[in-house]
Amino acid sequence: MDNKKLIGLVGGIFIFLSILIMPTPEGMTITAQRAAAITLLMAVWWITEATYISATALVPLVLFPMLGILKASQTAGNYGHNYVLMLLGGFFIAKAFEVHHVHKRLALHIIRNIGTSRRKIIISFMIATALLSMWIANVAVTLIMLPIAMAIIFQEQSDQEDVQKSKFGLALLLGIAYSASVGGTGSLIGTPPNMVLVGIMEKLYPLAPDISFIKWMSVGVPLIIIFLPVIWFYLTRYYRVKGTFSGSGDVINKEIDSLGIMTSAEKRVLAIFVLTGLGWMFRKDIVLDNFVIHGWASLLGVKDFVHDATVALIACMILFLVSTGKNNNGRYPQQRKLLTWKEAESVPWGVVLIVGAGYSIAEAFATTGLASWIGNELAFIGGLPQILLLLIIVFLMIFITEINSNTATANIFLPVLATMAVAGGTNPMLLMIPATIACSFAFMLPSGTGTNAVIFGSDMISIKEMSRAGFWLNLICVFLLTLVMYFVVIPLFDISSTVPDWAK
Repeated sequence: MDNKKLIGLVGGIFIFLSILIMPTPEGMTITAQRAAAITLLMAVWWITEATYISATALVPLVLFPMLGILKASQTAGNYGHNYVLMLLGGFFIAKAFEVHHVHKRLALHIIRNIGTSRRKIIISFMIATALLSMWIANVAVTLIMLPIAMAIIFQEQSDQEDVQKSKFGLALLLGIAYSASVGGTGSLIGTPPNMVLVGIMEKLYPLAPDISFIKWMSVGVPLIIIFLPVIWFYLTRYYRVKGTFSGSGDVINKEIDSLGIMTSAEKRVLAIFVLTGLGWMFRKDIVLDNFVIHGWASLLGVKDFVHDATVALIACMILFLVSTGKNNNGRYPQQRKLLTWKEAESVPWGVVLIVGAGYSIAEAFATTGLASWIGNELAFIGGLPQILLLLIIVFLMIFITEINSNTATANIFLPVLATMAVAGGTNPMLLMIPATIACSFAFMLPSGTGTNAVIFGSDMISIKEMSRAGFWLNLICVFLLTLVMYFVVIPLFDISSTVPDWAK
C-alpha cells in the first residue's frame, strides 16, 4: 500500500472515531452525528482510494445497522433500488452492443460519413463517441474508440516529415475522452451521477415530480449539442490542427470491411435497443397543452406499478432469451443467445454498489435529521445571487471531481446541497442538477474520470499535457456551464427560485 492510501486509510478511521466521541453539536441528534462520521469516513476513503472504491460502497451495509442509523433491511433495499436496477439493465444492453460489435459499426459509419480531414476526423470521433456514451458506459466507449483512433494517428504520423510538429494525435485522444464524459450527460443511464441524482431526489423528496427519461434527455441532448462544438473548437485551435493527410479514409474503410455484412445478431440487438428507448420515452403520458398522448403504462392500466427499470429489465430478459440467428459472419461456431450470463458477469457491478451506497447515505441524511442540520448551518449560502451560487457550485464540483470519482462526488455532495438549498429558501433542484452535470466536466487529470484514465493509459499523452489543456477547458466550462444552467436548464425544468411544496 502506497503512502497516500495508507494515510487515507488511517486518516479516515481517525476522523470517524473523532466525530463519534466528540460532544454532539447543538441541534444534532446522536444518530445524525454517527451518520456524519460514516459519510466522512467514506469520503476520505473514496478520495484517497484507501481501498477499492466499490468496497468502500459496502460500508453502510455494515455500519448503519451496527450504529442504529438504519435497519439492515432498509440499508440493503437501497442497493436494489429501481434506479440501481435500471442502471444494471443499461449495462447489460451495452454489453450486448459490445459483444456483437454494434457500437463499432455505428461509430465507423458516422466517422466515414462526416469526413476525414484532420478537423473533421476529430469532430466525427467526438460525435460518434458522445452518441454511444449516452447509452453505453463512458469508459467502454473510450476503450472501443481508442484502437481505431490509434490506427489513424499512426497513419498520420507516417505521412508527416516531422512527427513532432503534429499535435493531431493529442487533440484526437483528448476529444474522445472529453466527448465520452459529456455524452454521458445526454440520458439518465449515460453516466452514474445522473442515476445518483434521481435516486437521491426520490429518497429525500418522495413527493417531488419524477425526472423521467425523456425529461432528462430534453436537457441532456441540448448540453451535448452546445458543448461538443465548443470542445472541438477549443482543441483544434489549442493544438493548431489543420489540413488533411492520405490514408485516413483507408483506415476507416478497412475497419468497416473487417466487420463484414451486418449480422442477424446485430440487427436484433439494435432492434431491442430502439424498442427499449421508445419504451422509456413513451411510458408516461405526454401532455401538450390540452392534448394528452397516453403512455403505454396508462393504456395497459399499470401506470402506478411499472418504472423505467421495468423497461430495462424486459430488454435484458429478451437478450437472454433470443438467439443470434444463423447469419453470424463466422463469429460463433453455432447459434447462441444474444447475451450469455458469462458475458453479463463482466459488466461493472462495482458502479452499481457505489450508486446504492449513495442512496443509503441520502436516506441516512433524511431519517436522522443530518440533512436538516447541515442545511440550517449552511443556509446563508442560499442568500447569494442565483447565478453566483450556480457559478460556485459548478466550479467546486468540477475541480473536486478532478481528484475523486464522479459517482462518489455526487454521492457525497448531492444530499448536502439539497438540504442546504431548502434551508436557504431555494429549490433543491437548482443546486442538485448543475452539480450532477458538472461532475462530468472534469478534464484535467487521469483521476478525474475513467475516460481520462483510459486515454492517459495509451502512453500518447503526459499528465502535464493533459492538465495544461484540461485546466483552461475546465475554466471555459465553469462559466459556460453556469450560463447554460441559468438560461437553458432551469427554464426547461421550470425550476422556481423558492422552495416548492414537495420539498417542505
